[in-house]
Amino acid sequence: MQKTFWLCTLLCFGTAGCDLFEHSKSQVEEHYLSQHQGLKTAIEKIREQGLESTLMTAKEGSMLACVARNIERDPFGPLITVEGSLQESAKLIDFSETIDSLTEQELSFESLPQIIRLETDTLNYLSTLLDSYDLRTLQHQTSVLMQNGLDKSQDLGSHLRGLVEQCE
Repeated sequence: MQKTFWLCTLLCFGTAGCDLFEHSKSQVEEHYLSQHQGLKTAIEKIREQGLESTLMTAKEGSMLACVARNIERDPFGPLITVEGSLQESAKLIDFSETIDSLTEQELSFESLPQIIRLETDTLNYLSTLLDSYDLRTLQHQTSVLMQNGLDKSQDLGSHLRGLVEQCE
């Protein structure tokens, strides 16, 4: 009886994920933004109005204009619109390799299992980026970014935080 209990407990924790023991990315992001009120205001406005609209209406020289411009210039910038992305721990190199692998293969029944195995967050990020770029353009921009001395071991969240913190 005890074996069954422990086996069920392990399976429940295994399927529930590690989020049970740590704060979700959104909660950690909210805490981070509460310590950076100017950035919080800018990011909330971009998420509400969209990047293009914000770029057109932001007052020149404002923190909002700076954040919007920095995000626009970076191939990973559109990810700022995804809640929790400022705390994403996925490595840039891994994300870039995922983009590369998707461009190298045609969408077919054979490639579907690989796509299905991608994490939900990764699929959400790819969907967000593909709203702004086609897959080949995204692959080109990320490879240029990687060649220009970007720390490939850096995680996506710290890369995005670096973009917006330049405006503080």
